Amino acid sequence: MTEKLWRPMHLGAVPVYRGSPSVRDWMPNNHSIILIDDFESPQKLAEFIDFLDKNDEEYMKYLAYKQPGGITNQFLLDSLKHREWGVNDPLLPNYLNGFECFVCDHELARLAANKAHGASPGDIPVPEPHIAQPSHMDCPVPKPGFGSVEEIPENDSWKEMWLQDYWQGLDQGEALTAMIHNNETQQRKFWDYLYEIFMKRNQNL
Repeated sequence: MTEKLWRPMHLGAVPVYRGSPSVRDWMPNNHSIILIDDFESPQKLAEFIDFLDKNDEEYMKYLAYKQPGGITNQFLLDSLKHREWGVNDPLLPNYLNGFECFVCDHELARLAANKAHGASPGDIPVPEPHIAQPSHMDCPVPKPGFGSVEEIPENDSWKEMWLQDYWQGLDQGEALTAMIHNNETQQRKFWDYLYEIFMKRNQNL
């Protein structure tokens, strides 16, 4: 989810969206965007949009969240209330700095726990490792909104952009992991790792 979803909502438009599978978790209510995956075909989606275009009362239901009390998603409300970062808030770090602080705080806590265990291994157990799993930040191979990848021509820009970005992101993640495992501190080495992983993957295709 990016600004391409939030900005239309901020302006009062009703987005027609397909993307993150967790998008419902972050919407103001259950009736604020039109999800493409809720429709069995492009025709059904078009018919519904045409229906809304001809029925102002039904359309306005999608904007009810902008009225006082219209945000009913308690998960969203709690997340906004308790988050440690802000947007255009001078009293809070922005989300990028906030994430960096989050990572740093957890790393410092891990180091302190390891040190405590080393000083008293009989009394303090080995700290439980925190290892990222695919469920934390995993994405399936991109697929078109309707139809199959096989139906898209090889020279289509969709394949050139989305599929290439997907595999490049996986390679970058693997390169960073390799650098961490090898205790690599030279930032310029990232491209060497990335090139090696890219070549290895393409040799296996």
